[in-house]
Amino acid sequence: MAKLVPELERARQVALERLAAEHLRSDKIKLQLHDAAKNGHRALRLPLPDGIDLSKTDGADMLRQWAKQNALTVDWISRTATLEAGRQASGFDVEISW
Repeated sequence: MAKLVPELERARQVALERLAAEHLRSDKIKLQLHDAAKNGHRALRLPLPDGIDLSKTDGADMLRQWAKQNALTVDWISRTATLEAGRQASGFDVEISW
């Protein structure tokens, strides 16, 4: 049974990295930032999957580096989501501002 936990943690980390690669792509975010600016905003909030924390992934690190290179500020905004069967889970959205 002790071997199951590391296996589950590896599977979880792979899933988090996959989600980060999907949701934190700088090319897509760049387009969204332009749209936000064209609508008069100085920030863009990216809703991420409910109950998931992508802030400690490689994809999040790449986003932070890209944002720094482009003089953008990245904040991880905590929120509580209601999941299936009413379960409450904490997660984070990303807000990028300039």
